[in-house]
Amino acid sequence: MKKLILIRHAHALTAYEAAVQTDAQRPLSSQGRQQAAQTAKTLLKQGIKPNIILTSPLLRALQTAKILSGIWQVPLCQENRLNGFYTDLEVRDFLLEKTKEEPIVAAVGHNPNIACVAQLFCNKLLHFSPGAFAVLEMEQEHSARLLSFGE
Repeated sequence: MKKLILIRHAHALTAYEAAVQTDAQRPLSSQGRQQAAQTAKTLLKQGIKPNIILTSPLLRALQTAKILSGIWQVPLCQENRLNGFYTDLEVRDFLLEKTKEEPIVAAVGHNPNIACVAQLFCNKLLHFSPGAFAVLEMEQEHSARLLSFGE
């Protein structure tokens, strides 16, 4: 069965704390770097390792994905459709297509997109705090079963 791992980027600094001009430039905090590593290790302990990581190009998501990629030793691909500016349905359909290409796909993005996409797939409202993840088993074209959820 195909699996989709939805991951909200880990904890990031505010624009003020990071002294950056735009939201897209916000980096992970030290807590966020630890969260990302813990997410990767937790999923490995569950026997789950993706074939590819798709990530928003915004810095905090990209940094989260790079940490995951380093631990899992899998490639990552930046995807604008995960940047939080596309509709939930557009993101769902994009991820659905990607799960047809690989057995296990991880997607690192932003809220509310990640939570809404999870709800579209499995009809459950999940609270994705920074670094949270949901593992979905794809059952039918637009539905999935929630296998695991963690923060």
